[in-house]
Amino acid sequence: MSTALALPTTGDPNAWTPQEAALVEAAGLVTGPAANKQLAPRATVEAFLAHCQRTGLDPIARQIYAIQRGGKWGIQISIDGARLVAERSGEYEGQTAAQWTADGVTWVDVWLDDTKPPAAARVGVYRRSFREPLVAVATFKAYSAGGPMWQKMPALMLAKCAEMLALRKAFPQDLSGLYSSEEMDQASSTKAAQRAPQPAPRQAPTPDVEDPVDAEVVEEAPFDAAAWVDRIQQCLSTEDSVVAVNMLRTLHGEAKEAGLLRQVLVEDMTLDHVLRQAKAEVEARGEA
Repeated sequence: MSTALALPTTGDPNAWTPQEAALVEAAGLVTGPAANKQLAPRATVEAFLAHCQRTGLDPIARQIYAIQRGGKWGIQISIDGARLVAERSGEYEGQTAAQWTADGVTWVDVWLDDTKPPAAARVGVYRRSFREPLVAVATFKAYSAGGPMWQKMPALMLAKCAEMLALRKAFPQDLSGLYSSEEMDQASSTKAAQRAPQPAPRQAPTPDVEDPVDAEVVEEAPFDAAAWVDRIQQCLSTEDSVVAVNMLRTLHGEAKEAGLLRQVLVEDMTLDHVLRQAKAEVEARGEA
């Protein structure tokens, strides 16, 4: 049974069961540290519940979730969630393979240039009764957030943006107003992150007294780099600087306990270095 069916039917928290309240929190509608949790405005909660009911997407599977950016709430879906909505419509007939270009003239099926990201990506979506696929183009300049995933997998991230654009273009009734995290990454990135990636400093920042952990490392454990990059990107996507810093500190503590701080995450940067650099970026953003 879909989790959407187990979500509350009303935005009034006083009418929720403990299970419903937990599901709402898991969907991202609750922010702040454990001692001071805050529920999103009722209008946001009602809109989120309506989107879940309309699309049938599952927030626990991260097909749809709420997120706060710059003090404003929004509802996002994953690319898998968008594909599922299109498939359930009964009108979806597949899509073209993603293509990339450096100049807008020559398009390739695989991006193999490790020295620079593609300038644009395009994807076409087929819908029943349409003569041609609805093709959407996403440019690196418009969507790159400069975060770890955009540095490590620029072609994949750009292709996801193009696919999401094409799916929303082909299925406006079902996907109107719903955007993916890849599309919205740039909305919360700083000006520095929007510039071309810069060489990482060779020396990590000096730990401050507020950090719950230091650079001490215990024995190593299995390491999933892609999962850690995704979790760090989620922290950077949180516009509330205090919440984002707390999230990064929690990740750092978790990484230390698991013995992962010295694992290389992006190029020659360790997980410890990336976490501290991300924390410094969020703190600078909060002071701006």
